[in-house]
Amino acid sequence: MFKASVVSTAIEKDFEARHAVYHKSRRAGLVMLAGVMLEVRSANMMELAAALPREIGTAHDRYQYIERQLKNEKIDANATIRPYALEVIERLSERGETVVLQLDQSHINGVNEVLMLSVRLRKRALPVAWVVRSTQGNIGFEVQKVLLDGVLAWLPEDVSVMLAADRFYGTSAMIGWCQSAGWGYRIRLKGNLTLSHMGGELTTGEVAMLPGASAKGAELYGSGVVTNIGVLHEKGHKEPWIIAMDASPNRYTVLDYGMRWGIENMFSDFKSRGFGLMQSHIQKPDRLDRLILIMSIALYWAVSCGAFDEHETAESGLKGGL
Repeated sequence: MFKASVVSTAIEKDFEARHAVYHKSRRAGLVMLAGVMLEVRSANMMELAAALPREIGTAHDRYQYIERQLKNEKIDANATIRPYALEVIERLSERGETVVLQLDQSHINGVNEVLMLSVRLRKRALPVAWVVRSTQGNIGFEVQKVLLDGVLAWLPEDVSVMLAADRFYGTSAMIGWCQSAGWGYRIRLKGNLTLSHMGGELTTGEVAMLPGASAKGAELYGSGVVTNIGVLHEKGHKEPWIIAMDASPNRYTVLDYGMRWGIENMFSDFKSRGFGLMQSHIQKPDRLDRLILIMSIALYWAVSCGAFDEHETAESGLKGGL
């Protein structure tokens, strides 16, 4: 079990190195709550309040302390997590890897959804940027674009990026955005989309019947957006993967799409298998936004500690490195 005071002190030193001029009291609140989050493994407000240092006062005082942090409009969640995400992205890029970013949406409670962009790290993922909206449906492209534009603005120009996303994001607008940004992409398409290809029309589902189960230079009908499409229908799977991509379509480039599953593991870390985001009982999107920030700092810290332990083990010659 983590000791929140000890972990919070270590997190604060790391935070200061990333944010040298961050407001002192905001920093103190975020790192304390991240440490407590790691200790109690819960987003429940009462459990977090109970685990805060006793010098804060009564149980009511501790609860109010958390509320003040979550409703502080001066805490910009995406700006705060940026240096954490940037470090991971730069390290992956320095190894010569293509950085896989994953886009997906997840249910928080009866009125709120989170749209999340994450970076793949092995078979998992870490948060890069997100937005919380009160909606019972899908968060549309206008919001997706703002999120992606924000990340594109601070990414180093020499980083090679591939976006992996499920079929809700398989739109001409999203594919066109990736092309304009210079990002690679593996985006799943629905099977009933109409394409213009080689002077005729066909659906994405019919691409499976073409030679090589693929189509190069197909236009998403009437959009002017041209892309390659690969199809893979593995035994035992009800539906094929129909994947829009910037690469030449073949079995291996279609299988690249599978790298998007890391974000599902990350959502599990936030929810059922980890911090229990859905049990927070918070309804206001801005407060959920900052709660996710606290979880994200805690998650980055946990992953960095695990990576350090592996590195130390590798240095001892007990097993391979990162």
